[in-house]
Amino acid sequence: MEKQFNYLRDIGKNYHELSNDDERLLTALSELDDEILYDIINKYTSKDRSFQPVNMLRAKTAMILLDRSVRQKDIEDIKTEIREKNKVYFAEFPEYQLQGLEEYLFSKKRDVFTNWQRLWSIYHVFFFQRKTKQTVNQYLEQIGEQLLEDLELSDYQVHYVDFTGANNFGSDEAWLALYPDQKDSHKEAYQFFLKITDIAEAGLVTGHSIKGPSIRKIQGVSSYEELVNVFKNIKDEILQLNRGSINYFKFSPGAQAEYWDWFYQKKIIGLGYNELELGDISDINSRKELTQRAGLPEGSRSNQIWNIWLFKSAKKGDVVFVNHGRDKVLGIGIIAGEYTFNKEHNHSHQRSVEWLTDKVYEYKTASYKGQTSLFRADTFSPTKVSDFLLSEYVRLYPELEDVFAQHNLQFENIDIEENKEEEFTDKESINNFWWLNANPKIWTISSFNEGDTQTYTARNERGNKRRIYQNFETVERGDLIIGYESSPVKQIRAIMRITRELHHTEQEGEVIEFEILEKLDVPVHWDELKNDPALKGCEVFINNQGSLFSLSEDEFDVIRNTIDEKNIAQERELKKGEDTPYDYSTDPDDPFISEEEFFKIHSILERKKNIIIQGPPGVGKTFIARKLAYHHMGKMNDPQIEMVQFHQSYSYEDFIQGLRLKREEIEVYNGIFYTFCQKAHAHPNKSFFLIIDEINRGNLSKIFGELLMLIEEDKRSSKYSTKLTYSEEEEDRFFVPPNVYLIGTMNTADRSLAILDYALRRRFAFINLRPIYNENFKNFLIENGMSKKFAQQISKRVINLNNEIESDANLGSGFQIGHSYFCSYKEELEEQEWYEETLEYEIKPLLEEIWFDKLDKAQEMLAKLRG
Repeated sequence: MEKQFNYLRDIGKNYHELSNDDERLLTALSELDDEILYDIINKYTSKDRSFQPVNMLRAKTAMILLDRSVRQKDIEDIKTEIREKNKVYFAEFPEYQLQGLEEYLFSKKRDVFTNWQRLWSIYHVFFFQRKTKQTVNQYLEQIGEQLLEDLELSDYQVHYVDFTGANNFGSDEAWLALYPDQKDSHKEAYQFFLKITDIAEAGLVTGHSIKGPSIRKIQGVSSYEELVNVFKNIKDEILQLNRGSINYFKFSPGAQAEYWDWFYQKKIIGLGYNELELGDISDINSRKELTQRAGLPEGSRSNQIWNIWLFKSAKKGDVVFVNHGRDKVLGIGIIAGEYTFNKEHNHSHQRSVEWLTDKVYEYKTASYKGQTSLFRADTFSPTKVSDFLLSEYVRLYPELEDVFAQHNLQFENIDIEENKEEEFTDKESINNFWWLNANPKIWTISSFNEGDTQTYTARNERGNKRRIYQNFETVERGDLIIGYESSPVKQIRAIMRITRELHHTEQEGEVIEFEILEKLDVPVHWDELKNDPALKGCEVFINNQGSLFSLSEDEFDVIRNTIDEKNIAQERELKKGEDTPYDYSTDPDDPFISEEEFFKIHSILERKKNIIIQGPPGVGKTFIARKLAYHHMGKMNDPQIEMVQFHQSYSYEDFIQGLRLKREEIEVYNGIFYTFCQKAHAHPNKSFFLIIDEINRGNLSKIFGELLMLIEEDKRSSKYSTKLTYSEEEEDRFFVPPNVYLIGTMNTADRSLAILDYALRRRFAFINLRPIYNENFKNFLIENGMSKKFAQQISKRVINLNNEIESDANLGSGFQIGHSYFCSYKEELEEQEWYEETLEYEIKPLLEEIWFDKLDKAQEMLAKLRG
């Protein structure tokens, strides 16, 4: 590490001199290679970069430097011409930049260059760029990782800031801090701290957010070896200080907080992640060991591993905020016991908790530092909003102040009306914008969690540069990315942020690294964007052959707005659904069939994925179809269920894909099944159910088209993806995801229906339902207020009628009368009057249809029903 350390120290010395001596800086600018100056001009006049005065100042300076040196007066002149919007002075700039200058609104109270008084803030980007920037970040990371190993800090992590500075204004120093995994930020910890500028210093530093006296023990170091010795001498003190401080975590008690009541009653919190097959991790002493136990590659940044390690290593006395979604707190607790493993429970990794309150707090968007939400989307992770939440709880529930004091929970009272994040006028801090194509055959965004980091290679498998390679060279830390999965999925799946610029790794070569900020509950499909007039000139829609595409800020905003609109609508839909646990065995509204028969049907559905429930009218086919979906999901979650009814005019274009005229152009539009499958693609860990009512009323071969093969259970993968009839390009391929289940219903009494196509019939399992007039049926009527005698009479009479129908050679069991016709009785109705109305207006028309050529027979059977 000595080479890396010395390189950083030399850079720090040079930048320190340039930042503190304007004349030396101006001289250094005049000595820059023309290649660097052209890069600056191209970067800050690009159509993909929105207009900013400081960027025009930089580009104009570079243009002057191509001819001669620049003096302080030149810089002030450029500023003046920008303020006066002198387009003639900037005639060599492209038209879109001149238009940006013309439209820019200058503040009357504050000069636009107030933040740019120091020349180094303006011109640091001329020096700290490309390879230099990449090397500095690489070396900072290497030193940090090596320090963790040399100091044996298995549960610590690295945070570093390069010479760009924390706020992108340019700095003459770089630094790194080592701090515990349990802390959400280095600011909340006692740190192993290294700063490199004209000299290198290292030691103990107190994070800014720690309350009480600040400790700072720093001394100069001249080599990596000396740095390690300094840290070793102070290691015990830093570890002890961090052990004595309280850590704050957020804990999610299941989807929609469904297990919160159970956790609260049992006084525990727990994690599952059973798919990792970790077993009891009491003997695990580091995140590295945990990664190995899970069978993941060394260096994996799995969010699940991070969550479990934090959960296991959290100290007794640490605080847990229980969240529901991103903006609601359900309770606060103190971790009271060490890690335990309970193999009998789904949440097998457990910690005991002393609950301080179960009072609810709901966050008002942007009321704390402008944050749109409070929490990450993962299960167990550190949180930096503890002060805010504790002060809010005391404000709303004053009695909790004494409770918090008893547990030594100190916090600052925060005025949410006055608490606003500092705003920077430097547009550069808002970063650049990109579109990244992920090939789902190689890796999928959906397989990662929010907070996970991932890399993308800048070269293909043969080592050749990817198309538009310069985009990989241009990305900067903090840039925002639209995460898109290409064909056959063709959906925007996530919003991501660059965490490391282009750098080299031993395993993958040249890569960029990014963090998944937000996974989309409702992905946006390619077809929803490609015809948007605001995106006509967008690089990715002109030619989508490639991996990384540049977006302008306006284009990013258009896409972001489409994402938000879709997800807001979906959130409303989810709130309307009954997302409550479901088990057929405990359902008071279950069908009259036995548990054994129901579970058998469910087993067939799981294996075959496509079933048709057939039987006479009124046997509850659709009712049972929905119950099967609920039981499979374990929840009454209707947003994962779609219903459609087939009829003679229903077509492939309605179901799969078709053409329509829009804005005098013909465009492809997606049918209900195609859209439903895309929704399922977006949530591979959830099950989705399409219930097709009266499936045999449609021309099935015509409706399903080429999907006849794709719906088979063993064809549910990209391996069998096919080009659809109306696909515009060869790569626009489609397959049915394995988490989609088809449940058709079919009336066996419908004489007008053709026999099912054999090719379709062999792809479904057929379930026969018969009318049920057993004890369950009679008990149902009695529980609804009917007299026992009358319930028995109805059952007996309809059974006799059905026996008559079944024995008729022209009819058979498929024409029997279903029990659903008699399930509408309510206690407030007069039973005889209700029964007569049911016979006259529901059963009589049915009997006359059954015996359409023997109406006297229908009258005879109706008379028997009346008794």
